[in-house]
Amino acid sequence: MAVAAPVQAQEKPLSLVPLLNQDGKAVQQNGQVAPIQGGGNTAPQIQPQNTVEQAEPKLPEKGEMNGTVLVQPLGSLDEASVGTLGSSNGGFGPDMWRGTPPSRIKTLLSMLPVANSPSMQDMSRRLLLTAAAIPQGGDRSGELLSIRIGKLRESGHVAAAAALLDRLPASALTPELEKSAIELLLLQGKNKEACDQVNAAPVSAKGRFWEKVGIFCELISGEMTKAEIGISLLEEEEGRDGLFFALFDRLDGGKAALPDTDQPLTPLHFAMMSVAGLQMSYAKAEKAGYDLLWALAKQTTATKDSRFMAAYASLAVDSLPADLPRQLIKQGALEGDDDGSVDLRHIAALYRQTESEHIPEEKARLLSEIWASGDQDNSYLAAGRLSLPLLQSLDPGVAGGEFELDALGLLLMNDDNADAMAWERAIRRAALRGTEADRQSATRQIARADAYMLISGLAGIARWTPSHFKEAAFAKGNGMEQPDNLGFVLAMLAALDEDVPDALWAEALGKGQMPETGTSNVVISKNLEIAADADRIGETVALSLAALGDGGPANATVGTLSLVVRSLQKIGLEKEARRLALEAAVLRNL
Repeated sequence: MAVAAPVQAQEKPLSLVPLLNQDGKAVQQNGQVAPIQGGGNTAPQIQPQNTVEQAEPKLPEKGEMNGTVLVQPLGSLDEASVGTLGSSNGGFGPDMWRGTPPSRIKTLLSMLPVANSPSMQDMSRRLLLTAAAIPQGGDRSGELLSIRIGKLRESGHVAAAAALLDRLPASALTPELEKSAIELLLLQGKNKEACDQVNAAPVSAKGRFWEKVGIFCELISGEMTKAEIGISLLEEEEGRDGLFFALFDRLDGGKAALPDTDQPLTPLHFAMMSVAGLQMSYAKAEKAGYDLLWALAKQTTATKDSRFMAAYASLAVDSLPADLPRQLIKQGALEGDDDGSVDLRHIAALYRQTESEHIPEEKARLLSEIWASGDQDNSYLAAGRLSLPLLQSLDPGVAGGEFELDALGLLLMNDDNADAMAWERAIRRAALRGTEADRQSATRQIARADAYMLISGLAGIARWTPSHFKEAAFAKGNGMEQPDNLGFVLAMLAALDEDVPDALWAEALGKGQMPETGTSNVVISKNLEIAADADRIGETVALSLAALGDGGPANATVGTLSLVVRSLQKIGLEKEARRLALEAAVLRNL
């Protein structure tokens, strides 16, 4: 965390940039107080409409800290330095952009992917929310702030984006950022607050978006004559936004049919549909993006089926916790056959069945089915997070074989270290039971469990001993259909600074190798090496995420993932490096 110097000790003027004053006020250099746009002094505190559940970001996991002041010499800071995370609660530090030109920062943040990877999404969110100094004049147009807000919305972090905007001084709010502020309020169901901000300044010169929101605000405040005059002035645009005009008619007491087109939904459409009592389909929200999915998942008036599907998709990109989809399953989401994918309906049904099952072995079998269904639709980690309480209710060792390894990997991914170590011990005990063939099979399981533990960095029983490493435990299938897990394990251990002798690499070669396919980019990789060597933290984090791409760590080449792991280690982010490597290991099914 950046610490403010005592005021009385100042020898030269200091610029105090307020990042998280809890009372919503900004402290200036002269000690006076000025309101922050969006803070407690800019709009009345009102109760939001009960259409969207309200949730502030939870930090350090999801985003809020107790107050930080970043101190830099006068004139050295840009408004884009504002953030909601400091070093003490998940941020990457106030100097993370030291040595990186502002134009390059914009390029790097624009490259951030949205992947179904909890490890990547956590790093991306923290990068975008970190309070860090930007060189003077780096973002006078507000472009960098707009990129940050846009990327947060793109990955469904609506509440976090709104919290960041709330910390900005009024001088930093460009028209584009003002629009984002209004849209974020609409997504959260805070229609009254959005309208208060719209009505606080004339909107006629701000463009069509502001005129449309103004008409919506007049409708919900009962000023029908004004709204009808306003809509008459927009009629020439009807062909471009037919949905807005149809929703206006519904709110004005009409029965206009909603156009069946591919027109993208917007936060304003979402707000109008909510007030009109119309249901937004999951398919429409999915096409619109993760911010609309977040809003649909939180909307209490939406159907349970749509909310569950939206909440599960949001869980996969780490923008919502698993509690919400669990609650919706218990409330009967996807019990019928009319909505939802086959896999999601199957997962919901299996969850309910597992929860009511009392035989441990049968519960383990049902859990395996949940995970297999998640794997089928590329949501294995989301299925694992969803079913975590069910797994935690089992005693370690109740089921053997692949279930034990799946349980170990998912517990490690969800930071349940105590249960993970208990399952590690259970896997080791299995080598002492059964026939010779059973014990041999258990020994191979131990080698794979050791790999999970060593990559995670958890201080369990596993120790790296090259002479005892069992290459056969990671051999490919006869049809060469499995990924090269032997090479992957050796590469990750080497990247994590374990000593991998040349002899092991030679033995791996002798097992047979195939050309590797996956995500890789030589330009990104070279720039990543340079940034890590120069200890440019923000640049290294951003390039690491860009190198892994939309496919995440499991789909990157082993070489790319190794480079990312080594680079993050160089800048002191060992935990993040291990999380990415562990995620890839779990998804590769070591």
